[in-house]
Amino acid sequence: MNIKDIAALANVSPATISRYFNGNGLICHQTRERIKKVVHLTGYHPKQKSTRVALNHNPTIGVLIPSLLNPVFAEIVAGIQERARHFGYSTIIIDTEYQQTREQQAVVDFIRQRVSGVILTVASMHNNQALSLLKEFHFPLSLVHNQFTADDATVYVNNFQAGWDVADHLLKLGHRELGMVAGQFNRSDRAQLRYEGFKARIAEDQQARLLTLLEVDPMANAPFTDLEQSLSHQAPSAWFCSNDLIALKLIRHLRHTGIRVPEETSVVGFDGMSLGQITYPALATVKVPHLQMGHLAVDLLLNSKHHTALPRQRELPYELSLTGTVAPVHKPHLNQIQSIG
Repeated sequence: MNIKDIAALANVSPATISRYFNGNGLICHQTRERIKKVVHLTGYHPKQKSTRVALNHNPTIGVLIPSLLNPVFAEIVAGIQERARHFGYSTIIIDTEYQQTREQQAVVDFIRQRVSGVILTVASMHNNQALSLLKEFHFPLSLVHNQFTADDATVYVNNFQAGWDVADHLLKLGHRELGMVAGQFNRSDRAQLRYEGFKARIAEDQQARLLTLLEVDPMANAPFTDLEQSLSHQAPSAWFCSNDLIALKLIRHLRHTGIRVPEETSVVGFDGMSLGQITYPALATVKVPHLQMGHLAVDLLLNSKHHTALPRQRELPYELSLTGTVAPVHKPHLNQIQSIG
């Protein structure tokens, strides 16, 4: 990284950067603070060789995702890479493990690399420092799964409506006592939207109850160790999980405690990952076109970069696939009813 790169990031001339480091010449306070921030973020020093931060001269797209361990994001990345190659771009991928502090550090790394733009899924849009940095330094970006303002390029599904539709289907199968297991809302705004839709539909049915909401660590291999203490005395007859991985972990836990799926309890996931379809019975889920999401994320990013007049947001359709681990409500004799623990 050299003085011209610092000048470009600070939106000033190289001569202004020279005056800043030499301490001569007048620089207004606002410009000085902006240069100071760029220097801090990049770690640049004029006396240090430029090899300290190797500048990437090839057209590159930075990709920031919550987890490579979740096959869903791996599928999105595959779509991004496929489309990026078509346009002659390479990719740099950073996994944040659902941590907002890692999101911010990842963006700093992208700024240092001077990537052509950034595609990202963030934990939450609220006061997100990673997004603020990208916008402050005028980096083209597109969001995947996050819904924000009309000014941001984003590709998503209607998570609220999908949650509503899942509850509606379960109610039509006779389920009246329902539960939800979700990734922690402060680490996934998508999970919260799915919950809000699910809850809204249940509230429309006077005979239905949302017995429990359990927020779990989406990275944990066995998040249900203390599930028994988190439930009401009577277990739900159907569960909605905010993603397929959580649903598969819940099914494993239920079977370990002797509860049959779907004969005694129904379970629905979200995402439609292929792993859920090779289990028996196949996981009931909401299928999302993740490969297409990855393709469109690149298109939206490049449209943003070149300031085209094309639509900046794309809502994709989802598909309810509610068979396999979903069945009509099970109504045992009273002496057969038992709690999940």
